[in-house]
Amino acid sequence: MRRSCLSLAAVFVLAPPALSTPAMAQSPPPVGEPVRIDQTLTGQPIRARAGDLRITVGQTLIAAGASLPPHKHPYPRLVQVLSGRLKVTNLDTGQVHELTSGEWVVDAVDQWHSAEALGGQPVRLLTIDQAPPGAAVTILRRP
Repeated sequence: MRRSCLSLAAVFVLAPPALSTPAMAQSPPPVGEPVRIDQTLTGQPIRARAGDLRITVGQTLIAAGASLPPHKHPYPRLVQVLSGRLKVTNLDTGQVHELTSGEWVVDAVDQWHSAEALGGQPVRLLTIDQAPPGAAVTILRRP
């Protein structure tokens, strides 16, 4: 039986890797150059919301062999894999992405996905949410 790692404040699920090519994640740039991401992991355009935003920065630790349950994010979530390997499965599109240390992605917006730590190592993620003040940034799928 798989262990489930869930932190309500930090639950993040990577949507397919985001950058100019939705099928791959953005690797770290050379020092002094910015990372530019134009699409979510599933190829969705990243759209700015009207109105005020709250930026929430957090870290998520997924234990070795653990997984995150199905969930979605109603707003763009920027993620950097700080360490480990992560498999993200988009339950709406069937896309599967493997992310490794140093990669940047934007999770899919409003698409159900799950994630699993691979390789016997924990996964540490930096997450940056941009949402209206007080809005939920992660929604868990109800059974």
